[in-house]
Amino acid sequence: DPEPMLISGAGEKSLRMILRSENEGLWFFPKPGTSLWDVAASDALLRATGGKLTDKNGKELDYSKSRNEAENQEGIIACYDQELHAKCIRIYLEGAWSES
Repeated sequence: DPEPMLISGAGEKSLRMILRSENEGLWFFPKPGTSLWDVAASDALLRATGGKLTDKNGKELDYSKSRNEAENQEGIIACYDQELHAKCIRIYLEGAWSES
């Protein structure tokens, strides 16, 4: 679907990607505003089902940080499969991603 779905909550976003009931496949949030603790379970679930969740630069998230350092400053890119994730990272890093 070319129109983005606005869904709140990391857990619901991840479940929608895993279940794909409405063909959801991508969670793109390339800016600060998520806590590592908000996405840790989502990361684990996506990995277990063949998906991938990283920061906007494609780097794995560091969950060893303390609670005071848990603000994720590099955003989130998560996909239901690793191939789509790699394409999204490439498009983002090339500057070809439009927020409009």
